[in-house]
Amino acid sequence: MQTIIRNVSVNYAKVYKAEENPFGAKQFDIQLEFGKDRIDELKGYGKIRELPNGNFAMNIARSATNKDGKENFIRVVNMAKEPFTAPIGNGSTANLIVYTYASPRAYNGTKTVLMAVQIVNHIEYTPETSVDFDTLTPTTSVNPSADF
Repeated sequence: MQTIIRNVSVNYAKVYKAEENPFGAKQFDIQLEFGKDRIDELKGYGKIRELPNGNFAMNIARSATNKDGKENFIRVVNMAKEPFTAPIGNGSTANLIVYTYASPRAYNGTKTVLMAVQIVNHIEYTPETSVDFDTLTPTTSVNPSADF
């Protein structure tokens, strides 16, 4: 059964290209972040966990290929239902079309598959291009080899 999950904050959107998960499977994936008031509404879609910021989250994924080996894709659109291709930053607001079906191996007996994402409020994703130290001014004379 297809349903729409409306008006959720999304993080770590891997919706344009399937990526390898920690278990070695290639999949599309998106994290939904929401407040305590939406737990009852969303608990049927997957395992909910509490985040350090006090909100709650769940991930919804889709395998890179279907059972016949054909490549899957995620339809990503803007509010006018036109194709959307900009990188999606954490905290963007979206609507999601998901497909759910009974599966004895899934959490709570229901498997949820990501089918499409509609971006409602886009926050641009800007990756960190490099990690480096800050420039510091010495406050005391230190012999760095004394520590080793």
